[in-house]
Amino acid sequence: MTDKKYTTRDFGNIYRMIYHKKQSSRQQIAETLGISLPTVTQNLKLLSESGLVCKGGAFESTGGRKANSFQFVPDARYALGIDITQNHLSIVLINLNLDLLDKRRMRCAFEDTGSYYENLAAEVEAFLKEHDLDMEKLLGVGISLPAIIEEDQKTISYATVIQISGSIYEHIRTYLPYPFLLFNDASSAGLAESWLSKSSKPIVYLLLSNSVGGSLTIEGKIFQGVNARASEFGHMCIVPHGKRCYCGCYGCLDAYCSAKNLSDFTDGNLEAFFDKLSSGNLGYRRMFDEYMDYLAVAVNNLRMCYDCDVILGGTVGSHMADYIKQFRRKAAVLNPFEKSGDYIKSCHYRTEASAVGAAAHYVHQFIESL
Repeated sequence: MTDKKYTTRDFGNIYRMIYHKKQSSRQQIAETLGISLPTVTQNLKLLSESGLVCKGGAFESTGGRKANSFQFVPDARYALGIDITQNHLSIVLINLNLDLLDKRRMRCAFEDTGSYYENLAAEVEAFLKEHDLDMEKLLGVGISLPAIIEEDQKTISYATVIQISGSIYEHIRTYLPYPFLLFNDASSAGLAESWLSKSSKPIVYLLLSNSVGGSLTIEGKIFQGVNARASEFGHMCIVPHGKRCYCGCYGCLDAYCSAKNLSDFTDGNLEAFFDKLSSGNLGYRRMFDEYMDYLAVAVNNLRMCYDCDVILGGTVGSHMADYIKQFRRKAAVLNPFEKSGDYIKSCHYRTEASAVGAAAHYVHQFIESL
């Protein structure tokens, strides 16, 4: 971590400006932040010594001497993300630029047992050893789960997709020697997409995997709601008295738009479904067309409620770029105010968005704490 003697207000503000703008000159920093050039120079020296910034190229001259630029060092710190699902375990490594440096996904059936958590810790250690990281640069480990997490990021208040005990944090802490927190998978994925967009506008993220979830991000922060249950989009009713959902209710979006509604036709292999779809198989086209009809109802409802962009993510969302024009037309028909569905976007992170978002928490925390 950064030496405490460096953590002045100017030190942090200068770093944040360089971080968000990618590069800045001394003069730009002084003018924007309203501080003197000697103060800027002194803090840039400290930032350089701490390994957080370095000199970039020279700006184009408008007459006279070219001004040197300073840029942040992406690999000055790292964060690890883990995504736990019913049948898989994923580990990702990101830097301060949220670049996905490496990822590992393995089939590993979840069990709330000591042997599972011991194996999880062993996989993390093997992953870190493979990259030979300076452990002083590791900010922390974010763990995403298909569960509702309390504000303390340690306590689970609701979980049915996978059976998790309320003491999972303590169980993991027994085996994992690094600082870590728990995060909802859909919220984490939405955070990753929002951060990458660099937009201050609200963004709705719709997670379309073996379960359906979502998040609402406002100015780079997840809106949690009063009971930390905001954006449980998978359980909004789109067909009254319709199919039974795993939650026990009927007509939920999850019952119609989880990835299983497609992968069940190809023995659980979603990639095989989309391979058949892209080959022109008429039967699979009809199935996917029906899937998109239900999804369009949900997406239009989200647009009516939040009036912002809707990003389609998860395992199904990662394939939607190829069908986005067709889907936008379906959603536009339902919208009384707009003739275009351009507000519907396909996700940037085609894989491991939840793990990236969980890790991104530590990046955000580090940047804001300087």
